[in-house]
Amino acid sequence: LGLNAMRHSMKLQEQGKLKKPIRLAMENLFPEHYGSHPDELIELVHGTQERMATLLEQQGLSEKEAWKKAQTHITSTLDTGHINMWRKYWTGDPKKSLAENDKEFNNWMLDNVKKMAKAGIIGHVHLDDNYGYHDDHLAPGEGNTPIREMIKILKKEGYDGELIVEPGADYTT
Repeated sequence: LGLNAMRHSMKLQEQGKLKKPIRLAMENLFPEHYGSHPDELIELVHGTQERMATLLEQQGLSEKEAWKKAQTHITSTLDTGHINMWRKYWTGDPKKSLAENDKEFNNWMLDNVKKMAKAGIIGHVHLDDNYGYHDDHLAPGEGNTPIREMIKILKKEGYDGELIVEPGADYTT
């Protein structure tokens, strides 16, 4: 798919119609699915990029050029609500207050957003909120996901892509 995205992007560029490269963007879905954990997502994206780069090198591209194309066309989508759903599996310290445990979980989550940003895998961001148990798709600020802090981390780490607000529940509720 990454190769197909690259080829389609090249075709659009030749026609003068390319606004930005087409990307394959794996999304961090629900905690119950492989690839949702930040470490797994980084591994999947980097592994897929490596495979694409190898294929491009076999077709005659330099290693540097192959890597650049792979990193351009294979990324991930960070969904803020989905990463917050790891909250339901968080085992807090029974000696700490609920607020202290919530802060500890938020720190874990924010550290992992930073880790993904530093790994250079984030190519797209969905902003939606929840309370950590269901994919409620609340508007940012209506749940307990530290979205503002996530955006600050992304910007600090150089993310300059779109921030797509996904408040799906607003339509039905």
